[in-house]
Amino acid sequence: MIRLALSDMDNTLVPFGRKAASPRTVAAIRACQEQGVDFGPASGRDRGEIASFFDGDKSLFNTGVLVNGQKVYYLGEVVYEKTLPRDQLREVERVVAPLRGCALITYRDNAFGDWVGDTRDALGEMYERAFICGGSHHRTLPDYPVIKAGIIVMDDDLLPRLAERLSALCPDLVFPNTVVHWLDVSPKGWGKAEGVAILQRVLGLGDEEVCVFGDADNDLGMLERFPNSCAVANANANASAAARWHVGASAEDGVAVALEQIADAARRHNETGEDALPAFMRA
Repeated sequence: MIRLALSDMDNTLVPFGRKAASPRTVAAIRACQEQGVDFGPASGRDRGEIASFFDGDKSLFNTGVLVNGQKVYYLGEVVYEKTLPRDQLREVERVVAPLRGCALITYRDNAFGDWVGDTRDALGEMYERAFICGGSHHRTLPDYPVIKAGIIVMDDDLLPRLAERLSALCPDLVFPNTVVHWLDVSPKGWGKAEGVAILQRVLGLGDEEVCVFGDADNDLGMLERFPNSCAVANANANASAAARWHVGASAEDGVAVALEQIADAARRHNETGEDALPAFMRA
């Protein structure tokens, strides 16, 4: 039986560009919770940003694996966090800040972003997407411990070359392209899979009791690690190939439909003791 369901947010649970989870998604999460199935986001975002997708209702994201596994929450409390190496962030700043249409962003207070690099106007549409809870422009990288960081790259041709250059300069960091015009800045050898494993241990669950949903390269670790892994129909080729199961597209509430089926299976188990599989796992 599935006892923990974790979903990526952007382009998985919520279509990219949409500002909130659909009513069907919220209802499906609550249906899971009512049957004793924990739900949480598994996202590159932190808690303050996640709140905006759920109209601030913490009951929908009290548990989760955030900042690509660098921050793990259980019942609203941080049970694990991992910071980024300061010296290598300085290297990223040195390379990125002078580039046109680029910015290095570090986040504090769960959501507020500080950035070095090009102007707000030059960051275009990505400004609103990167700074959901506001942002502040700086001449140099602010001095505080950084858990979450990312890079805006408005030139699509530059993006892979920049990721390659930064990877060579910063051996302890990786720079996956997770959404358009964006590179995550994450610790090498650490990702969502490691964060999910920490939450799994907190809850005392086996691998088969965890179900994960994703769509992009920063989801690959957890899609490959957990047997009940699911890719949405709009997932990239890598995520689709890594997943055991496949559900509908983000824009069609694919994860919500799967969560409804997980809740139905849990209900049958609770009522009859039958160890039933959700419908999408029987297809």
